Amino acid sequence: MKNLWITGYRSYELGIFKDDDPKAKVIQDFFSQRITDYAEDGMEWVITGAQLGTEQIVGKAVQEVKKKGYNIRHAVMLPFSEFGNQWNEKNQLLLNVFLRNADYVNKVSNMSYHNPRQLRVWQEFMLKHTDGALIFYDPDSGGKPKYDYEAIKAYQDRGIDYQLELIDFDSMQDFANMLYDS
Repeated sequence: MKNLWITGYRSYELGIFKDDDPKAKVIQDFFSQRITDYAEDGMEWVITGAQLGTEQIVGKAVQEVKKKGYNIRHAVMLPFSEFGNQWNEKNQLLLNVFLRNADYVNKVSNMSYHNPRQLRVWQEFMLKHTDGALIFYDPDSGGKPKYDYEAIKAYQDRGIDYQLELIDFDSMQDFANMLYDS
């Protein structure tokens, strides 16, 4: 797998409202480990959106893995122009830092948001430009990642060979226990 789409829960779904929340560090450490594993298996690009929460935490994890000497790159694909403009000043600052740290940033649509169809077009783009996905999502718990998960399942149902790794809350808790209880 050369290109990996990583996404998951938004910050508000995780109850993360500050940049230094300990939960964010656990999630970052988890993704650093998984990204390292994928890099050792030949993955070259991590591709994300720019949502607050999992996607921006993954950006930090990519930076951490690069510091270990892995030759990976991070692409951020925005679904539309002016993404994040409606966010408050603090969150826009976080977005700007996140985008500056990426190796490649682009948008699927040059128009600003005007239709939910833009998000489906973005999902199709992500599916066509990646070989698999790693999603922090628990189908029993719901949340925004449901839409990406359903798009991936529908893509697989079309007979397309596309890998999917789901990380649920239990897996994340097990990782936290292992990491911090040892």
